[in-house]
Amino acid sequence: MATPAELKRHLAGPASPSEAIWFDRYSHERLQAWRQVQDPEADACTALMRYQRPTGLLEEVEQRARSEGGVFRDFIEHCYRVPDWVDFEQMELGRRVYRRYASLQGLVLMCSSLVEGYAHNKPAQVLVATGRLQKDVSRRIYETGQMLHNLVGEDGLRPGGVGHRTLLEVRLLHSAVRQFLQNNPRFDAQRYDLPINQEDMAGTILEFDFMVVRGLKRLGLRISRREHASMHYMWRYAGHVLGVREALLTTTVEEQEILALQLTSHLYDPTPDSERLAKALLRDMAGKPPFNLSYDVLLAFSRYLIGDAVADDLNIHSSVPAAMAVRLVRTAVSAVSASHRFVPDTLLRRIEDMNFALGRRTLKAGLGGDPARWGFKAMA
Repeated sequence: MATPAELKRHLAGPASPSEAIWFDRYSHERLQAWRQVQDPEADACTALMRYQRPTGLLEEVEQRARSEGGVFRDFIEHCYRVPDWVDFEQMELGRRVYRRYASLQGLVLMCSSLVEGYAHNKPAQVLVATGRLQKDVSRRIYETGQMLHNLVGEDGLRPGGVGHRTLLEVRLLHSAVRQFLQNNPRFDAQRYDLPINQEDMAGTILEFDFMVVRGLKRLGLRISRREHASMHYMWRYAGHVLGVREALLTTTVEEQEILALQLTSHLYDPTPDSERLAKALLRDMAGKPPFNLSYDVLLAFSRYLIGDAVADDLNIHSSVPAAMAVRLVRTAVSAVSASHRFVPDTLLRRIEDMNFALGRRTLKAGLGGDPARWGFKAMA
């Protein structure tokens, strides 16, 4: 469910000719059609493979692309072909913002984006069927953090970079999950549509981009229009690498907002599964780095970030002291964010590098410090 202001905006309908085009482009009818489309390039490969760890999937595709060609070579060529609209320099400001506020990004992703995403019942059923976020929950979250960390490393998204390769590993993992759920009684495709389809994939990009920026602003960060546009541009290309079709990759932050409103109104349907997934996530991450926050405080952050209406639907409540702690954090974040406007760029870069290094240490600890057990091949 959107915020009250967003709901009012959605009910009012298009406010300009551009918005009318976007409302039609992302109508419920068109979004429903995207639920019957998956990722043909990746799926053609995994249909010929046995399930492995994500790193093993990519390594096998690369090896078979060299030895066999065919669909494996087609996949690699597709993933390394950079669209004409891509300019990596335009992503640089967004990359820096994510590095600067990496910990807050993680908090928002966990307490807001993922929790609110579980209220979209159809895509959430993939998690229910596979158990990926019901068993060893914290490890799945640290692996997601590893992906985000790799994206903002130096040249991370350029073809062949650590972030780019990590996205390919994620894309093949999603495809392997589709193969696992194909004709599997654990997943009812008649009821929930094809698993990890194009609408679901576009919604995942919104969780990492639109909903994270929205949450960071709610926590008091001052994100300029230019910074926001660069963050969106970075995720537009990341979405392309992950297999999202061009028609679902929005070109502006304004267009993205319309997609978010239409997609939420199409999919929002919280169930008891939604509540179980949300609480399992917050409960398992309680007391763990980098936040080391209690379950009650995480509930308070979640309620503040997703809003009372969604929180009530998911039965997320917290104590008054925990809610007050969130308000204090917001005040502190707002003050720090304001001070950054007066910090020289050289010092800002040092802060970003320090935060990046801290994130790397946190992830190594959370993932067990053993690279052989990490979800993805490398860490930036």
